[in-house]
Amino acid sequence: MRTFHAEDPDDAPGSVFRRVQEYAEVMPASQFFCLATACVLWRAPIPPGLMRRRDASGAFVESPLDVGVFLPDRASRTRGVRGRSIAPGWADVVTAPVDGIRLTSPASTWAMMGQVLSEDELVILGDALVRMPQRDADPPPLATVDELRRAAEVGRRPGVLRIREALPFIRTRSWSPQETRMRLVLVRDGGLPEPELNWPVLVDRAVVANIDLAYPDLMLGLEYDGEHHMTDAAQWAKDIRRLEMLADLGWSIMRVTKRDLDSLRGPFIARVRSRVLGIRRRSS
Repeated sequence: MRTFHAEDPDDAPGSVFRRVQEYAEVMPASQFFCLATACVLWRAPIPPGLMRRRDASGAFVESPLDVGVFLPDRASRTRGVRGRSIAPGWADVVTAPVDGIRLTSPASTWAMMGQVLSEDELVILGDALVRMPQRDADPPPLATVDELRRAAEVGRRPGVLRIREALPFIRTRSWSPQETRMRLVLVRDGGLPEPELNWPVLVDRAVVANIDLAYPDLMLGLEYDGEHHMTDAAQWAKDIRRLEMLADLGWSIMRVTKRDLDSLRGPFIARVRSRVLGIRRRSS
C-alpha cells in the first residue's frame, strides 16, 4: 500500500502529510482520512488548490484536513479539520501498514471525489489509480476499474452522475494527467478514434520508445511536451534524437503543448483530424 511520505516538508503534499501525522496521534479510532486528504496520501493527482492556495497577500493558506466518520457518529469539529459524516457502507476504510494511518481505500476515495472534482479531473484521478506499471520497479496499481465501478454503484452519493460519466473514459495505460487530457480532448471533445496509449515501438523485439498516444495503423503519434522539455537543454536534445529515430522508423509525430489542450483546443483537434484524414487518403 502506498501512502505519502514527504521529502520536502515545505511543499504542499509535505505539509499535508505532516499535519496528518500530527492529527493521527490523537484521532479517535472511529475516524479516518478521506476526500482530498486521502488523495494526497495515495499520491494521486488532484488540483493543487484543493489543499493549499494563496490569499490576496500571496501567502499560502492551507485547507483543513478531510476527516470522515460513519453515521451516526458525529463529524469532528477540531480546528484544522473538516469533518465529514458518511453513510455506513459508502466507503471502505483501510490501514496503511507502514504508518498505521486510517484512510479511505483508493476506489472509495475516487468515488467520494465526485462531489469535488469535474468529470475531466475524475478521469485523471481514476487513470492514476488504475495505472499499470511502466517499469519493473514500478508499484502495482492502487485499484482496478472494476473496483472503481463497484464504488460508483454504492448509493446515491454526492456527485454520482459525474463519477458514472467519468468511469467509461478511465484507462490503465495513461501515465500522466496531460496524456489523459490529450486523449479526452481528441476522443470525447473531437470525436476522433481512440488512440492507443503509450504504444511500444519495437526494433528487433526490443522496446525503443513508448509513444504517448498513437494510431499504429497510420504510423501517427502524439507526444505531450511539458515546459521542462523546452527549458532543459539535455531533455531537448534527447527529444530531438528520439523524434529523428521515430521518423527513421516511419512514424509521423505531432508534438502537443499545454496551450493546445487549453486555449487552442479547437485548432488542435482540427490539426489532428486533418492529419488523420490526410494519411488515410494517401494510403487508400
